[in-house]
Amino acid sequence: MTVLIAGAGPVGLTAALALHAQGVPVRLADAKARGEIGHDPRAVAIAHGSRLILERLGLWKDIAATPIRHIRVSQQGGFGQTRIEAADYGVDALGYVVRLGPLTQSLLRAAESAGLALSFSAPLTQVSYGKDEVLARIGATQVQGELLVYAEGKPAGDHVATKDYGQTAIVTEAWSAEPHESLAHERFTTAGPLALLPLESGYSIVWCMRPDDAAALLARDDAGFLAALSAATGFAQRSWNKVAARHAYPLALATRGASAHAREIALGNAAQTLHPVAGQGLNLGLRDAFELAEALRDGVSNAALEKYRRRRRIDRGAMTGITDRYVSLFSNDLAPLRGARGLGLAVVNLLPPLRGAIARRMMFGVR
Repeated sequence: MTVLIAGAGPVGLTAALALHAQGVPVRLADAKARGEIGHDPRAVAIAHGSRLILERLGLWKDIAATPIRHIRVSQQGGFGQTRIEAADYGVDALGYVVRLGPLTQSLLRAAESAGLALSFSAPLTQVSYGKDEVLARIGATQVQGELLVYAEGKPAGDHVATKDYGQTAIVTEAWSAEPHESLAHERFTTAGPLALLPLESGYSIVWCMRPDDAAALLARDDAGFLAALSAATGFAQRSWNKVAARHAYPLALATRGASAHAREIALGNAAQTLHPVAGQGLNLGLRDAFELAEALRDGVSNAALEKYRRRRRIDRGAMTGITDRYVSLFSNDLAPLRGARGLGLAVVNLLPPLRGAIARRMMFGVR
């Protein structure tokens, strides 16, 4: 029994390591060369539940991570805010911020140390399906497996639904005179969501806005960009003194429908590409990977795969819907909605059970 995996990103590598830990043979292929793996400049938020997955696989100890112990949610130009504290839920941190490139490199080293079959500069192509098997080519070699896992790129195929958010995310890092004290800010501005995530001695910045506004902001010099950031941060006001290179990413929701082949699974961004608000994309993919390995501990079968699909459908659907609704609710500047948002934030802050439900959903997904 061999599981074929396309993609040596963090989700594909986690799936390979989790399956290997269950005694399932895997073969992973990536179109990129070995030296091209793990150079993504972005930082990502790892939820507490994702840390538990990586710990269980023996991987967390090698990952450099900055804890998020406090989260403040607020909106620009309106009242109301919510504060979520790790101490209220008996955890050291609600989540962590890690650099995506080093995270991928760490997982790749673990896969190599475990002796997994890895192929680089060799895309997985010419796929065909039998009743209980998959045939494909990795480079010039024909391979056979019982399951094909897509874990790279965006959703593809005949059953992909897309929704253009009409937003661009500016991603960078910035430093201020004040320490971050493990406090993350989710700020809903008139342009779009702005996340300030503690990262080492500074912040990872993810700022979403209309494409023309993003282009204008990218054209500013560092001082101009930091002045705009100061104007948008409100409760998170800082004495910004340095900003790194800025990168722009167009934002869209893309979801892959059910495959026509029982022996084909898509994980992470290959199954659903989400808006970065609430930082759930990678966490959803890591849960996909870990639960696939759990489902296949007794072997690959159509029954086990269908059970896995039913189980993941709930979490995937809920997190996709939640992030999509956040974008619709907070990416506008209508006065009535500003008031309703402020009231909602204030109510959440005053009701610990409701705040706790939101915190647990962000940490562990929907079960």
